[in-house]
This record gives sequence, C-alpha cells and structure tokens, in this order.
Amino acid sequence: MGVSRLSGGAQMRKEINKQLVGWIRERARTSFGGDISLVAIYGSHVNGTDQEWSDVDCYFIPKTDRGRAFGLDFILAGVGYDIFPLSWERLQGIAHLQEPLVPLVGDAVLLYSDSQEDTDRFQALQRELAACLADKAYCRWMCEERFYRAAAQRQLGDSGNFSTQRKCAGQLLLDGAEALAFHNGTYFHAGLKRHGQELEAMEKKPAGFLRRYRQVMEAESPGALQKASEDFLACLGEFFGLPWKAVPGERPLPSGEKKENLAELSAWYEECSSLFCKLRVCREREQRELAFLSGVCLQRELDELAASYAVPAYALLEAYHWADLTPLVQTADRIERDLVDRIVRSGGRIKRFASFPEFERAQL
Repeated sequence: MGVSRLSGGAQMRKEINKQLVGWIRERARTSFGGDISLVAIYGSHVNGTDQEWSDVDCYFIPKTDRGRAFGLDFILAGVGYDIFPLSWERLQGIAHLQEPLVPLVGDAVLLYSDSQEDTDRFQALQRELAACLADKAYCRWMCEERFYRAAAQRQLGDSGNFSTQRKCAGQLLLDGAEALAFHNGTYFHAGLKRHGQELEAMEKKPAGFLRRYRQVMEAESPGALQKASEDFLACLGEFFGLPWKAVPGERPLPSGEKKENLAELSAWYEECSSLFCKLRVCREREQRELAFLSGVCLQRELDELAASYAVPAYALLEAYHWADLTPLVQTADRIERDLVDRIVRSGGRIKRFASFPEFERAQL
C-alpha cells in the first residue's frame, strides 16, 4: 500500500512539474522577452530522479533590471519552489568548479533563450566545464583547494554546541567528497540525493574511504565526531599527499545587529521549506545519509538566519541519530512551526497553492 501511494504521489508531482515547466517557458517568452538572457532547469526533473516531493530546480540570467522580476518563490502542493537569478559571471565561476553547483552548467537544459548569442554563450560555458574536468593539473589544484577547505572545519570542538559541530563535520564531508570528485575528474551530478552512490562509483579513492565517510554521520558524541572527522581527513590527506593539521580553522559567523522585521523571511521560508520536507521523506524511506546531509544544509541556513534576524539559534542537528531519524524530524517540525508562526505574526505572507490551477490563477 505504501509503495502504491508513493508511486501515485510521484506521478502527480511529475504532472505538476511538467505543467510548471511549461508555464515558466511561456512566461519567459511572452512577458520577459528581451529582459532575460535564458532560463535553465536542472536537478531531479531533468535527470530522472524526481519523486513525490521533488521540485523543479530553475534559474535565469537577467538581461535588464526588469528581468529580475522573473524570480519567484512559492509553495505548490506542499513543495517549495525557487526560481532564482544568476549572473553570467557567477555561472562562469561555476563552470570553473569554483562553487559546488556544477550541475547548473553541466546538467542543465535550456527552457528559453533570448537569442542565438545567449545560447552560444551558455554552450561555451559547458565546453569550458568539460575542459576544466579534462585538465588534470586544474583538477588537482581544485582538489587541493576543496581539501583544505574541508580541513578548515576540523576544529569542531571550538564550534559551540553539538549541532554546530555536526554542521561543521557535515561541511567537512561535503568539501572532502568534492575534492575526491575533482581528483576523479568529475562532480556530483545528482546533488545530495545520490551522494553516497556517486562516491562508490568513483574509481580512484582511498581504501576504507566510504566507511570513514559514514562514521562521521554515525558519531553520537562530540568526542566520537571529532575523531571520525580527523580520521576522514587523515585518510584523504594521505591519499592526496597533502598535510592538513596546520590549516587554520574557519571563523564563526559574525554576529551584529539583528533585523526585527521577520515578515521579510517569507521568501526564505518558501525556498527552504523543501529542506524540512526532505527530512520527513528521509525518515519515511530510512535514507540516513541523505537525512544527515540535508540536515547539515538546513542547519547552515538556520544559523545564517539567526546571525541576521531576531530568531532563536535553532539546534536541529543535536536530534540526529543514525539509527532513528524520528527525533530529527520532530525537531525540524517544531522549528518549522515556530518560524512560520513568527513570520506570520510579523505580517509576512507565505505564498501557498494547493494545485497548479490555483497557482496559475494567482498570476504571480
């Protein structure tokens, strides 16, 4: 019965996303011609890994100030969507492996292009990405950069509470894994969803790497987490031939005057609501690795929020347990309810739509 329900839900989501993609394409063509260079989609809708709670990952490149209005955040049938702007300059940096967003270039499909020149420029970036991945010296340089970024997170004991320590350890894992991907001349095509599977498929990796990778997630105390993180770094460092113990630690987020107007966080929640949703799906499917990595991403968002706005310092990852994901989901649900309540009480309006026809009628 459970399998049937998920299958039906996935089919419904696929249909919603298909309608939304058509709507995005038509909106670009009829309302923003000349104002945006292109619109691209990537992620699960493109690579075939979409499920019941999958959104459509979509970005655009503004050509004029008016073009920025193409961006939207909203929640449709329980899933958060974010249509966000990128500059050509940032996209070029991604093509040169400077951000962990490589699928935005390497696996993206164009929905709309304002001109052949825009199409050619995008395809040139895809060729630049392929050239970077084929350049062993460049990949080695980027591998070292990511590895040292991972090593900067190693001082978990100086990071405060266990949630923050786990966030640092999670970032250490993500940066270290990306270093290994560059060592193999590749990147993570499916984001976090198939992170472990893509690691397993990499030909060149140290013996025992996957075991050490999972031991970081399984650690149940600060001491165990510190040891597992250092073992992970030592394993990679020996494999790469790189020292890591003398790398300076990363500085904590600065804490200045905090904004009181929480109504501004409506768009933030519309975008990040999908992270809360992913944790619930992970519990349902017992996806422990994905729950940890998604929790790390959400904890990072919550920490950045607390550094800028008058909201509590939410300790989500303290509730993560490899053997039982229920406490994590319960904690995430409490945090989500509290944030939504604060946003609404401050006068924020969260754009929610039960169906695609309701969304379409709203004429956003």
